[in-house]
Amino acid sequence: MTIKVAAFPFDVRPAQVETNLQQVLNAVGDCGKAGVQLLVLPEKWTTSFLAEYSAEIRAESEEALLKVHQAAAAVDLIVVGSSPGGDGDKPANVAHVIGAAGNLRPYAKRMLFSPTGEGRQVERGMSQPVIVETAIGRIMPIICYDLRFPEICREALYQQADILVCCAQWPTPRAHAFELLSCARAVENQLFTISCNRSGEAALDGKRPMHFPESALVADPLGTIHARCDDGSLLITEIDIESAEKVRTQVPISRDLRKAGLWPNQD
Repeated sequence: MTIKVAAFPFDVRPAQVETNLQQVLNAVGDCGKAGVQLLVLPEKWTTSFLAEYSAEIRAESEEALLKVHQAAAAVDLIVVGSSPGGDGDKPANVAHVIGAAGNLRPYAKRMLFSPTGEGRQVERGMSQPVIVETAIGRIMPIICYDLRFPEICREALYQQADILVCCAQWPTPRAHAFELLSCARAVENQLFTISCNRSGEAALDGKRPMHFPESALVADPLGTIHARCDDGSLLITEIDIESAEKVRTQVPISRDLRKAGLWPNQD
């Protein structure tokens, strides 16, 4: 099955929910016209990173998600991103799968980025990522720093995901690692990885401005970059989900992990 996917690494403005929303609604419209079935957005695309999240901005963020959900559902589009969520005193960094697949919040970011003090801003999720069954395949969202941890990403193989989606705000000085890890997670888990970074400049810790590389990429199950953009534009490409199954047949790592007694919860 060939599907059309997109990623939009736009300039996420801190606390400017309406500005960010309009960018995303425009992208949803463009995806609808192009027949795109899956759109991936940056991490915390509604608000970016803030020192604290008021009740007002959290409510505004939720309203923005609802508007995108409705717009995406109207054009049969699935949208994956992350935003502040949950009902604790501090929000969690929550992945959403909205639009044509429903209005879902399947995962809260577990690996918080300690160098910028992310744990002071949000609560840590304590569950592993899970797949979301959709009409176009099994999608597993992870968030930014999670990409560095095979302990998190290996769930994509164990749960037999078709697409691993990484929503990120990954600064330019470490952009090479973002690309390398995206390809590594694709090849080691034998699936497509769609990684969406962001553009512009922002202070993730509220102090030091960081520059972002305007990039998004799609890596195939062999770890090759299938498509990319480096200018903050809307990346649109097609992927053949069934090609991953061919790779799994040629190199049966799931079978061999079971033979070696390394598959989780194996009797």
